[in-house]
Amino acid sequence: MGLPKYIINFDELTDQLRKDLLRLIDDAMKDKYPQLDTGDVKALLSQIEGLLPDEKYKGLKNKIEQFILGKYTGVQKVHGALLDIPAIISDYKQDFVFDKDVFLTGLHLNQTGWKKDDRYSLVIDKNKIIDSATTKEIGEHKYFNTFYKINANTPVSFILHNNSGNSRQTLIDLEYLEGKEATIDPEAPESPDINDIPNDWDIAVRIQWEENSPCDVDLHGIIGDMHVCYWNKSYDGFYLNWDYREHITNNNPEIISVKGYYNKTLEIYVHDFNGEPLKDPVNIKIYEKRLYGVILLKEYNIKVENSSSLGYGICSIDLKTKKITDIFVRKNLFE
Repeated sequence: MGLPKYIINFDELTDQLRKDLLRLIDDAMKDKYPQLDTGDVKALLSQIEGLLPDEKYKGLKNKIEQFILGKYTGVQKVHGALLDIPAIISDYKQDFVFDKDVFLTGLHLNQTGWKKDDRYSLVIDKNKIIDSATTKEIGEHKYFNTFYKINANTPVSFILHNNSGNSRQTLIDLEYLEGKEATIDPEAPESPDINDIPNDWDIAVRIQWEENSPCDVDLHGIIGDMHVCYWNKSYDGFYLNWDYREHITNNNPEIISVKGYYNKTLEIYVHDFNGEPLKDPVNIKIYEKRLYGVILLKEYNIKVENSSSLGYGICSIDLKTKKITDIFVRKNLFE
């Protein structure tokens, strides 16, 4: 068995790949387009752009350019915010949203009234990039060795965990490179439901919770070592079709759908992601698609409390026989 290796300089891995890619481009195009000058990479890329038949292919040129030239391009910018924290033990959040794709390069944090118990997190589209880090008395700056790509209109949330209950002012600066494009995620139907699932499916699980609620209820599906949820929305034939972060601006359900896996079992869990209280039980429905239409197999109404980070087990579904078994247990879904 060889010794494990730790990569210090990723450029060493990509330099040869860039050279090979340039050679392949040169070999492939010199006979068909002899007028192209491959001695100047930037000029070559400009001519490639001119050859592309449609505007939608220009984004491909930008990606090739970024890889071949081995650098990130964009305008360096800083977006700052000030949080006025009261003397109350709670979590306090500041959201940042960008209208273009950005590369996050760093985070600067400073505050008054430092206490050793306080923590902070940085969450990008519900993925924790910084998880409950300790605050520093004299402020700090975190550099991202690998710039973090953030698509346009994706929320970036700074969260101060005021565990001490001390009042203070917290200053946050997000440093980033503003990119050239705005990646648009495919739009869901205005009010998506079971009949709007875009993929083929045998079993679908639908969760709905109360209207006008800031609560972010998440649906989790597990088949063997495959876990579908907000941070990993699909495998082949296994999908989280829609994920919503609140029910203030919408009242849409979350849906998981499965096609195949007939020798497997699907486990369903529910989790209160942001800890907001719910007055009413959440509603879970399990559907099967048959040749003559969609039928409801089973329905649950589960009271979900927000005092624990554990998820709620709902049921397991045998994907061959469609037998549904209750699994009313609590589970750590983030292990």
